[in-house]
Amino acid sequence: MSLRDHVDQYCERASTAFWAEPVNALSNLSFVLAAWLIWRMLAADRADAGRRPPVSVGFMAPLMLSIGVGSFAFHTIGTRWAQVLDVAPIALFVLWYLASFLRWFHDLSWRRCLLGVAAFVAFIAAFVVVAGPYVPNKSGTYVPVLLLLVGIAVALARSKDAALRAYTGAFAGAAVVFGVALTARTVDERVCGSFSMGTHFLWHLFDGLLLLIVSRALVHRWRARTAPTGAPGPDTAGSTLSAGR
Repeated sequence: MSLRDHVDQYCERASTAFWAEPVNALSNLSFVLAAWLIWRMLAADRADAGRRPPVSVGFMAPLMLSIGVGSFAFHTIGTRWAQVLDVAPIALFVLWYLASFLRWFHDLSWRRCLLGVAAFVAFIAAFVVVAGPYVPNKSGTYVPVLLLLVGIAVALARSKDAALRAYTGAFAGAAVVFGVALTARTVDERVCGSFSMGTHFLWHLFDGLLLLIVSRALVHRWRARTAPTGAPGPDTAGSTLSAGR
């Protein structure tokens, strides 16, 4: 097996041509749009409040952009080395976001945040070994992420802290969006006979929305935690987020 070997994993690809998957390739613009919107949010903090976001928050936009670029490369070049460019940024975003979530939502030390990330990696590995072969289209790796989102939403809903409960809607919505995205990725090969384009492009579109939702939540939480005295507090920030403004 060579890194230069072509990968034919989705319905839309019928050849090794660069534009063999135009819809799958162009649907990665959803990640670019999400990255731009988060960049604008953070740019407003710099311009209006003179606050520079920490790396844990500010790195979200570049990570989202790298996901779009890597996935575009895979769905055009279509080789195994391009597949690495597709998968690696996604994995990095998930782990980076989890550490940042634990830091800003639960005020854990970075050491404990990294331990939490390590525990989640171990859970993914165990899940893939035990249940991965039973999930179609190699989607088993992503099921733990869905379970994580559901777990976060439930934990926030049960929290005694009203400021944390205010974010329940955002993460519950994120879990639903990712559930739709994961379904689209999983059934792609099964619908090839009746829908030659496949459904993988929906994975991109809904994932772009997912990243926007969870990144906005993180930005709002950071704003609330670092707001100057007299500025809107965590409850206001969470309510604004849930209202979608």
